Amino acid sequence: MPMLACFILLALSADAPVDSSRPIVSTLKGQVVELTKALHEQGRTFDEAPIATQVVLKDQDNTLTPLLSDDASRALFQDERLRNRPAELRVRRLPKLPYVQVLSFKVEFNGTLRTPEYYCEICSISVRYPQTCPCCQGPMDLRMQPKDD
Repeated sequence: MPMLACFILLALSADAPVDSSRPIVSTLKGQVVELTKALHEQGRTFDEAPIATQVVLKDQDNTLTPLLSDDASRALFQDERLRNRPAELRVRRLPKLPYVQVLSFKVEFNGTLRTPEYYCEICSISVRYPQTCPCCQGPMDLRMQPKDD
């Protein structure tokens, strides 16, 4: 009897409408680029000042997906070395919003997708975006995590 109930629930859920009020997690591939550069490449005329720091994911068919800036994506906004190269982003699509929230990302480095980090050699601390070391206040260097991380 419990097995029959499971099959009935499964059958009913297949026809249930998708809840569009819930975020959807997905993986996107392309290159992270500055929005102004992408729009210039498309030959568009626009006011650059309001969008000067915005970055987007440009996929293979040149669709532009804007990224929200937060702790997970901040490195893409601040460090140009991570842009204009193949990337894979795990994102959350938010309801009624064209932007995606980056959960994690990898960029191509020496032919392999790797996760960037900023590392302090003195304190052995790594962080997700460029900053001074929270411990010694020294510089942190960009490095790519090993491919099996």
